[in-house]
Amino acid sequence: MTNQLKTIKVQGGKEYAEVHTRVNYFRSQPQYKNWGEETMIIKEAEDMSWVVMKTIITYPDGRIASTGHAFERQDGSRINERNHVENCETSALGRALGKLGIGSDGSIASYEEVANAIDNQNKDSKKEKEYILHTDNWAKALKFIVNQRDSGKDLEEIIKTLEDNKYGKLEINEIAEIKKAYEGNK
Repeated sequence: MTNQLKTIKVQGGKEYAEVHTRVNYFRSQPQYKNWGEETMIIKEAEDMSWVVMKTIITYPDGRIASTGHAFERQDGSRINERNHVENCETSALGRALGKLGIGSDGSIASYEEVANAIDNQNKDSKKEKEYILHTDNWAKALKFIVNQRDSGKDLEEIIKTLEDNKYGKLEINEIAEIKKAYEGNK
């Protein structure tokens, strides 16, 4: 592990320096004196059910030394039910510090990201795929497609959103139906 920071073992036996350890190191080391750090929300759902954040770490003269981005959904895991915004901030900061080599052995994921990935992998392996055309709420899906189109999203973005957020990999006939709806032929 870089910088000989205190680590914990995560699933798979890999050593991991928690973000608070990385932050303490960054704040206490003379070589980082007068460096800056800023984290901001760069995009969020209207209801704050998901958020994208960016952390920028700067040299004392204001030049960017590193950045880190993170995305968290409130329903993404049990950890995120109440603290998805805070977890997103921590993840973005951890990634930015990891890119500087602080507490990184080449991996820059935050502990929360690792935990969420494991949790989501377990959920995904247990749930059956629900295909969009088999849903009893096709009308709601059509409305979603049209609203997304009208807000300026292209067809590929809409398909990716549907696959990522609910339905898994769509079948060719489903994509064809979505394309018809997108083009106003449904």
